[in-house]
Amino acid sequence: MRFLELFGYDRHGVVKEIPTTLNKGTLTTKEITLAALGFNAPAWVTASSMSILYSISGHAAPLAILIAYFFPMLMLALGLILLTREAPSAAGIFTFTERFLHSRVGTILGWTYTLACAAVAPMTAVIGAQYLQVLIPGLHGEVMAEIIGTVMLVVFCIVSCRGVELTAKVAGIFLTFEIAVVAGLGILGIINPQVHNLSIADMYSLKEAGGVAGIGPGVLFGVWMLANFDSSINYIEEARVPVRTVQRSMLLVLTSAFVIYTLAAIGWQYAIPVDTLAKIVESGDGGPIAAVAKVYLPSSMLWLAIFVVVTSAIAGLQISMNSGARTLYRMSCEGHLPAIFSKVNARKVPWLSTVTLTAVGVLLVWYKPLSKITWYYDVVTITLVFSYIAALASFVRLIFKIRSRKVACILMCPAVLAIAVLLYIAYTAGATPVDPSDLYNAWYIGGAVIISGLLISLSRSHQAVKLHTEMS
Repeated sequence: MRFLELFGYDRHGVVKEIPTTLNKGTLTTKEITLAALGFNAPAWVTASSMSILYSISGHAAPLAILIAYFFPMLMLALGLILLTREAPSAAGIFTFTERFLHSRVGTILGWTYTLACAAVAPMTAVIGAQYLQVLIPGLHGEVMAEIIGTVMLVVFCIVSCRGVELTAKVAGIFLTFEIAVVAGLGILGIINPQVHNLSIADMYSLKEAGGVAGIGPGVLFGVWMLANFDSSINYIEEARVPVRTVQRSMLLVLTSAFVIYTLAAIGWQYAIPVDTLAKIVESGDGGPIAAVAKVYLPSSMLWLAIFVVVTSAIAGLQISMNSGARTLYRMSCEGHLPAIFSKVNARKVPWLSTVTLTAVGVLLVWYKPLSKITWYYDVVTITLVFSYIAALASFVRLIFKIRSRKVACILMCPAVLAIAVLLYIAYTAGATPVDPSDLYNAWYIGGAVIISGLLISLSRSHQAVKLHTEMS
């Protein structure tokens, strides 16, 4: 058995279509890959996170990203490939946990993933507004930022309701700009270095990084940077060759993000000393992207460093809105939420789910403006960690059903270790927050998410059981 076949890779496209009322048979691998990579938001992630990674790992930042890519993120991707083959659905985390763990757990985790998407949309809106204000100084002020964030949410709600093809095309256009700048600046650093006496071999030396203990915190941060590749799954019911398209897309998104961040992590060190990069505080001006851009770009083009973060934020906003809407749609179809959330418009878009997420996003933009950005970080971190842990637990349960005990035990070991890494991330999110005043905040949010999901599960359990009985 080939390696990918062991994980259920649908190489021949055996699964041709999935029962759905969405616009099936529409999206190609390229379109889904670009859309999902937009959710990862490379320009904004590098603007907000690369300096922190340099401060944690120094010259070994590329090594931290490499380790995070192979473990636990690639392990998670392989687990999701198998789960996608066995339970294809636009609400991946919900369906996986409902099918292979427990119906009630499915409701809780579907709700958890939806809240992650619901938090990303307003978070990216306030970030996009902040950078737009720097790009256009006349738009300054917190109230204006809230207005801009609201306009962004409403505009891209309309775009999303116009059809998934338009959504994918817009995401692709935005992504082209940010990849060209982020990766391009990294390549310029490598081919035209301004800092000398650097060795790429040292950047990948575990000894130079201070051993496992020294590189560990950077790896955990690298996991956060590579997250969201799984949003490809949310488009599976609209893909041309559903399972194969999404499986390819997940691997392409994760690997593309890894390559983009690696080029930046290496190349930027050749442009500016790593100690200087580590001290750059991102404040809406592009952070390390802008600093490196000043080295290689003429002054007339420096605005690009800010513009790509705006487009990155918008792409993240749009795809998170779509991902959350499709999770609500599928949960509604299965009877875990009111049936109205499964309604689609003439363009086969779950319009009410999309509008609902937009309304929640607008409320949060005004209730939690840019000054409360760490609250968004806590919500997104804890909800994504819960979702990934549940997906890996579903994978472990599944392999013992469809693989021999020996093979299942072998595959279980890295999956359990990946769960342990994610649990540690959940612990550090609450115990060592970015802002000390937010101590334990992520834990409180996580508890509230689980309790609210459990209440929804209890209130909808009879309807879900009745629907499953009718379907049987």
